[in-house]
Amino acid sequence: MDFKAKIEELRAKKKELMASAQSLADEGKVEELNEITDQMEGINNSIKSLERLAQASGQEADPVYDGALRQDGESPKSQKQDDTRPFASLGEQLKAVYNLRRHGIQDRRLQQVNNAVLGNNEGTGAEGGFAIQTDFAGRILESALERNSLLQRLDRYTCSSGANAMRWVAVDETDISSSVFGGVRMFWASEGGTVPATHPKLREIKLDLEKMMGFAYATDEMLEDAVFMSGFYSTAFSLAADELLTGAVIAGDGVGKPLGWLNSSALIAVPKESGQAAGTLVGNNVIKMQARSMPKGRERLVWVMHPDLEEQLPTLSISSGDGSASKFLWDPEGGIRNFDTQRVLGKPVIFDQNCASPGVVGDVMLVDPFQYILLSKGSVKQDWSMHVEFLTDQMCFRVVFRCNGTPKVKSPLTIKNSTKTRSPFVALADRR
Repeated sequence: MDFKAKIEELRAKKKELMASAQSLADEGKVEELNEITDQMEGINNSIKSLERLAQASGQEADPVYDGALRQDGESPKSQKQDDTRPFASLGEQLKAVYNLRRHGIQDRRLQQVNNAVLGNNEGTGAEGGFAIQTDFAGRILESALERNSLLQRLDRYTCSSGANAMRWVAVDETDISSSVFGGVRMFWASEGGTVPATHPKLREIKLDLEKMMGFAYATDEMLEDAVFMSGFYSTAFSLAADELLTGAVIAGDGVGKPLGWLNSSALIAVPKESGQAAGTLVGNNVIKMQARSMPKGRERLVWVMHPDLEEQLPTLSISSGDGSASKFLWDPEGGIRNFDTQRVLGKPVIFDQNCASPGVVGDVMLVDPFQYILLSKGSVKQDWSMHVEFLTDQMCFRVVFRCNGTPKVKSPLTIKNSTKTRSPFVALADRR
């Protein structure tokens, strides 16, 4: 018996059942879902039995290579290896992918990592690429988030390896003038009196994971140095993920990518001042923008601006009541000689090139980042191709990150005794 072919056949059947189970779960068909679950458990048991038989019969088939090249001329395929030893570095794993694709040298650890991370549900190396070892993947994603002062402030969640979507129950409210949580109220009640019943209004937020792909090239010479590959590509993919994800959180359209707050229906655009020059930022702008932010949670507020606006901040001011003096609104930490961290109205300023150009709505925003949900998947998939840059003899590595994001609120809120709405996402209107 060809144990390997039979096992792959069972895994393909399990993948089909998994897709059916997802559809049944969405439709709430519990009985049919239980039947599929029983079938999958039976397939899992069959796979385990076949793997034990294959091991006992000595048909473990393909030669194994652990990524270490011998210096004595002995063929790598003939060496005895420790199959359970994980990859020591990202570079070592990238090199194993290269050796499999270029030379046909199989490193069983690649499939072991796939099995551990993806549960045999998302393809094999030949079909869907290889999962990056969990600790390397987590390091890349975490580095992308932590190196960015905006992304690290978001409300972040990680999806398990077996899931491709997440659901939350959120409060559905647009008016907090007389109730909270969309309808919950308290009353003053006289002795023996009754009060009307109230209840919250809730809505479901569902996020399906979207794909974010990155590409990087390597020459044969670079592939010989696993240490260099680890440091270089970890940094490269982290920076690339940081840049693309930040742009989506700020201005994503929600189509195959996160919905950014600039395109959210909860965004409030504060009008420019009468006679205000094109592309400028003045003191009254920021005063009025802060007045439209939510009254609570202001300790989390940050300014997000295009870097070209930085030169206007030191002169940002408003006139005193009698017009005799100006009050400056810019307050750099460490004083004028050290203003790497700048503040306006006491709130930190984050400069990012993903903001709109000066004068266009979205060039300056006041936001509460924690009111934005960022969902990511702990695994990262990778694959390799020699055909992308065949003429220049370069190898192309591709990684696929799975993530998505959306604002928590869907509309501005009305508060008591006010005709102005408030929001955690406030922008300055167009000034062209």
